[in-house]
Amino acid sequence: MEVNAIRQVAVPWAGARGLTTGLMLTELHQDVWSGCLELAMGVPSDMDTPPHIVYWLSFGHLYGYRVLEGADVPELLEDDDDIDSQIQLITPSRFLTWFHQETQGSHLDEDIQHYRIACWDFCVDVLAAQPPDVCINKE
Repeated sequence: MEVNAIRQVAVPWAGARGLTTGLMLTELHQDVWSGCLELAMGVPSDMDTPPHIVYWLSFGHLYGYRVLEGADVPELLEDDDDIDSQIQLITPSRFLTWFHQETQGSHLDEDIQHYRIACWDFCVDVLAAQPPDVCINKE
């Protein structure tokens, strides 16, 4: 296997400071018409009931996203479950580099960020022009 030359660095996203950690991805919904992506994060309870949703992330201007099983992302396996790293900014980003290659550089003048939502079950990588809105579930 060829080693990719871009070494990615993950830094905790400041907007996630103080949010509950140790959550799992419970829902993912893309509204193709509006271009929004919403992710629900929840607390697992037991095997027979769905997790209680703790908060929603909503990305307004979406360029792309991918969803991988957590076990398929080597960087997550090396992480020591850092409490502040559930939502990260990735820079430099191999995913963003790939995006620019696929779009033939048509978005190079735009400020696109790579956000990683890392859970123990899934990893969602999002390319967006603005940070997500966070809505805390008050139930």
